[in-house]
Amino acid sequence: MALFALITLKLLLVAAQPVVAHANASFDDRLFLALAEQILKGHWLGPYSQFTLMKGPMYSLFIAGAYLARIPLPIAQHLLYLSGCALLVAALRPCLSANWQATVLFILLWWQPMSYVELDVVRQNIYTPLTLLVFAGLCALETRRRARVRIRVLWGVLLGVSAGAFYLTREEGIWIVPGAGLLIAAAFWNSWRAGPGIRPLLVPLGTAMTCAAAVVSTVCALNYHYYNWFGTVEFRAAEFLSAYGALQRPIPSTEIGYVPVTREVREKLYPLSPAFAELESSLEGTIGQEWANLCRDLTGRPGEEREIAGGWFMWAMRDAVVESGHAHTAREALDFYKQIATEVNRACDEGRAGAARRRSDSMMPPWRPEFTDRLLKTWRSYLKYFFMFCDFSAFPTESWGSADLLALFRDITHSPLAPSAGAPELRIAQSRLIQWRLASLEVVGRGARWICVILTLSGLIAWLYAATGVIWGGTNVYLFLVATAALGSALAVATVNMLVHVLSFPNQNPTVLHEGYPLLVLSGMTAWIAIFNHARHGVHTLHDNSIVDHH
Repeated sequence: MALFALITLKLLLVAAQPVVAHANASFDDRLFLALAEQILKGHWLGPYSQFTLMKGPMYSLFIAGAYLARIPLPIAQHLLYLSGCALLVAALRPCLSANWQATVLFILLWWQPMSYVELDVVRQNIYTPLTLLVFAGLCALETRRRARVRIRVLWGVLLGVSAGAFYLTREEGIWIVPGAGLLIAAAFWNSWRAGPGIRPLLVPLGTAMTCAAAVVSTVCALNYHYYNWFGTVEFRAAEFLSAYGALQRPIPSTEIGYVPVTREVREKLYPLSPAFAELESSLEGTIGQEWANLCRDLTGRPGEEREIAGGWFMWAMRDAVVESGHAHTAREALDFYKQIATEVNRACDEGRAGAARRRSDSMMPPWRPEFTDRLLKTWRSYLKYFFMFCDFSAFPTESWGSADLLALFRDITHSPLAPSAGAPELRIAQSRLIQWRLASLEVVGRGARWICVILTLSGLIAWLYAATGVIWGGTNVYLFLVATAALGSALAVATVNMLVHVLSFPNQNPTVLHEGYPLLVLSGMTAWIAIFNHARHGVHTLHDNSIVDHH
């Protein structure tokens, strides 16, 4: 009953938080709602443009689903997070020696303060719950290995559907590989040692792969039907990656910080690539100047010089391809990128582009000495920011945009909007009850933040101690592996985003690190539970029949 009260309390408090609407964010917030609107109209993602397939469609599908269910979008997101917390704890329950351990783990995950800091309409709002659901499915491979077939099928469905949705939400999911790989390897190893080999894993893994393939293939098939390309997101397409990588190969006479393709390089390549030359009037014209203006504080160059930083160049190039008339369908656009890649790579291989780097079909800029210096100056403060759960606030910032632009946010999210200076007519006076709920959420969140910080930092010590226990055979091995998997993936989240911060643009805020915070909590708590259970019960492993779920 107390647990139900804590769940209800958080939902009541977060329901007071409005949506922060960035009405002009056509590459983020507004894009997801615009795509959801097209889905609701039965047009899939709508007419093809440079925006249609540039980001995964899962968040827009979720928004459309919440709209049809008549659930305010923020509440739907919190309910998905609630499901992630509950199912992860349920998956780990066979490893826990007491009910209080499951209860505390759930409460810490549920009240983890960064779960209610993100009020914008951004993908992290479902990416973090999907992360927990994927981890739940991965843990169940081991903890439900001896369960009945029906139970293993259900956990396999959870793993497959959540993994497919995870893949279709964001494009940098490589960070989950360390944790997922470790948990899958542990399940195989333990199953093999237990006697029956890997047979008990075939049902959940086969189910998971089937479900994941069905989810992803359905989206690919829809994209093929509407846009003549069987794929998910164009930033994953080999043609786009080849073109972007090729443009980064020529070495300019003067490197410019954060700029992967300088104007000097572009002007060198136009005569060498007829396809790329078709973009010259756009990249060296209005489009190029507009994007260069947006990043001039980062590059230190005025927009007139058209030096475009890496975080903006990919958008500038896509705008230019559309303006050139080569993007009526996704297939046409990707064929054009392939042509650019072929011509530029050939020019580099033949030495016609001057000094050039080795071929790399990637959006990651070639490593330069300045990156090393920047990384050495950054990594400590970046990790400190992450581990200290910095910049928590339950209070909303202001929305942006006029009333006309904000209407889409209000109508589809079914939620009140934070006030916008551009739309004073939409400003609604907050009641004292709303103000009290926000203030209460802020106070609770600040307290929860320090609990999570202490748990995370002490959890690192606990993890080291548990590691020695594993070596000497005195600690629950599987709980230690869960702690290791969660910590490894959390550090991978920080590393991926820190590299973006160092290589391309400022990238340090709770939004980009959102999915890593519950993993820190999970790692710290499981490490401490492993030590506690050993101290109280002695050697205790998952192979003990007393903790394996047969139901």
